Amino acid sequence: MEHGFKTFAEVISFAVMREEESHEFYRELAEKTTDPFLQPLFSEFAKEELKHKQMLLDIDAGTLEKMFEKIIEKQDDLGIAKKLENVESNPEMAFADALVLAMKREDKAFELYSLLAEISDDDDLSVLFLGLAKEEEQHRLKIEKTYQAIFDP
Repeated sequence: MEHGFKTFAEVISFAVMREEESHEFYRELAEKTTDPFLQPLFSEFAKEELKHKQMLLDIDAGTLEKMFEKIIEKQDDLGIAKKLENVESNPEMAFADALVLAMKREDKAFELYSLLAEISDDDDLSVLFLGLAKEEEQHRLKIEKTYQAIFDP
C-alpha cells in the first residue's frame, strides 16, 4: 500500500477518523443552530456519519460485496455543489447556506475517497474507497435535491 497506509487496519482507522470528524462537525452545528429547520437536518447528517463509522468497524467480505454493488449503480449529479460558492459555518446561518455547507462537505469527502480508490494498489481497498465515495455522493445528491426543490424549483 502506498501514500502512508501500511495495513488495511490503518486505512480503516483513517476512514473511521474522517467519519468521526464529520459526525462531530454536524453534531456541533445541530447544537449551535437556533434555526428549527436546521437542527434536525444537521442531527440527521450526524447520524449518517455514525452509520458510516459503524459500517467501517464491521467491515468484512460481505460489506465489500455490497459496496461493489453500489459502485456499479449509476448516480445522478445535479452539479449544484460545484456551482455554488463556499460558505462559512455559523450557528445563525441561513437554511440555504447550511445546505451549501453540507453539499460542499459531502463533495469534498467524495473526492477524497475517490482519489484514495484511484491511488490504491489493493483491489479490496479500491472497492472500499469507491463504496465510501458512493455513500458521500448519495448524501450530496440528497442535499442537492433538497436545495433544488426549495431554492431553484
